[in-house]
Amino acid sequence: RPLRFGLAVGAIAVAGSLPIGVDGTELLQERSFFGVNRVTTSVDGRLHYLENGTTRHGAQDTTPDRRRTPLTYFHPSGPVGQLIAGLPASATRRTAVIGLGAGSMACHSRPGDSWTFYELDPTVVRIARDPRLFTYLRDCRGRFGVVEGDARLSLEGAAGKRYGLLVADAFSSDAIPTHLLTREALRMYRSRLERGGVIAFHISNRFLSLEPVLGNLARDAGLSCVAQKEPTRVLGHPRGKIPSHWVVMAGARADLGEAEGDRRWHGCASRPADRVWSDDFSSPISALHLG
Repeated sequence: RPLRFGLAVGAIAVAGSLPIGVDGTELLQERSFFGVNRVTTSVDGRLHYLENGTTRHGAQDTTPDRRRTPLTYFHPSGPVGQLIAGLPASATRRTAVIGLGAGSMACHSRPGDSWTFYELDPTVVRIARDPRLFTYLRDCRGRFGVVEGDARLSLEGAAGKRYGLLVADAFSSDAIPTHLLTREALRMYRSRLERGGVIAFHISNRFLSLEPVLGNLARDAGLSCVAQKEPTRVLGHPRGKIPSHWVVMAGARADLGEAEGDRRWHGCASRPADRVWSDDFSSPISALHLG
C-alpha cells in the first residue's frame, strides 16, 4: 500500500536530546521550518560548531592541518571511523549519507569516491557549503552531491542508484523521524545497496534507546547486526570528539569487514517480545531510556 509522507512524518519530540555548552562567538543564527540553526566557535576560535536546538550536529577544527579530521560523533577513532577503515575501498566508492550536518562524514571518503548526502533542511545545506563556516565539502577527498528533501522519498525516487555503504544519521536530535526506522524503510535501504553493501545507523541519544528497535528490524529481515556504544565518561578523548553509539547491518557477517570479530563491537540487542516497527506501527514511548 503506497504511503505519502509529509515533512517530519512520525517525528517524536524529546526534550534535551544531546546537550550543548556555551562556547565562544556566535557566527550565525538562522531559523528554518526545522528549528534554529546556530554556528558558534570554541573560546579560542579554532573549532566551529553546528547546533540545532539542544543538539550539536557537527564541528570542524579550522587549523589547516586538522580541517580534514571529522569531529564529534564521526571521529576517526570512533565506531564509524573504525567501520570505514575496516571496509574494502570498493565499499565506500559510492556512499549515501542521510543527514548532512556540517559535512563531517565527507572526510571519511577516499580519493575517487562519489558520495551523496540527503538533507531535509535547506538551511543546513547552505551552512555546510559556506566556506566561512565549514569546509568539509570543499576540502575532503571525494566528490560530493547533496539532495535536498525527505531522504526516504528521495532514495525511493532514485531507483537506479546503488551504494556500497548507506549511513543514516538522523536520530540524535530533539525529534526523530520514525519513518526512517521501519521495516519498509529498511527494505528500501537494502534495495539501494550493491551486493555486499552495509548500512550504518548513528543512534546517539540521551533519552531514546534505539539499538533494540534496530536489532528487531535486523532480526526480522534476517540481517547480521553489530553495535558499539562508546563510554561517555572516559578521560583523554581527542578535542572535538563526542562518544557515539552506532548500529551496523549487512546481509552476511563477512560483509561487516573488520567490525566482524572486533571486540569493540557486539551483537545487536533486540527485544523479541516487542512488535517490529513498520509504517503502520511504531512506539517511541517503548524506546524511552531515562536511566
